[in-house]
Amino acid sequence: MRRYPAVELDLDFSDRLVDVIGDGFDAAVRTGTLADSGLKRRQLGTFRRVLVGAPEYFKEHGQPQHPIDLQTHICLHYRFPSSGRLEPWPLQSAAEENSYDIPLSLVCNSIEMRIHLARQAQGIACLPDFSVAKYLRDSRLQTILNDFTHNSSPMWILWPASRDLSPKLRAFIDCLSEKTFG
Repeated sequence: MRRYPAVELDLDFSDRLVDVIGDGFDAAVRTGTLADSGLKRRQLGTFRRVLVGAPEYFKEHGQPQHPIDLQTHICLHYRFPSSGRLEPWPLQSAAEENSYDIPLSLVCNSIEMRIHLARQAQGIACLPDFSVAKYLRDSRLQTILNDFTHNSSPMWILWPASRDLSPKLRAFIDCLSEKTFG
């Protein structure tokens, strides 16, 4: 906003799947594989989902060495508001994928709340790496089970195909890409 003080933003941080054109949005951010929607798109970057907890949590409860160890831990899960489904954790074993019975200790629909709870040593959360990068850098959180969480997802920005990419939207996209993945 310092670079473009005349630009006004109206941001909606809900996790619902919006109708970009019908709901009157200039753009929307989505992750994963996209259906061919007729919207223009640009990939902002890729991210991983990582399992994190506070050093204090691991000091008290021990640090899982294998996904099966999660069965004795407090696990903080995410529920998709639009579908009510739980987000699966990206755990893989040599035998089969997602074969672990992970406790549903806490379920919510907020990344921010799961970050807060993990930072307060309340459990282990599965979160996008970019959302916890600063806490990992300063050691307020640490990752676990990295050898079992092989995943990567693209993040996209989409806008109506009927519109050309305006200078304002281009600046927003560049800024978002730089701040999130730069």
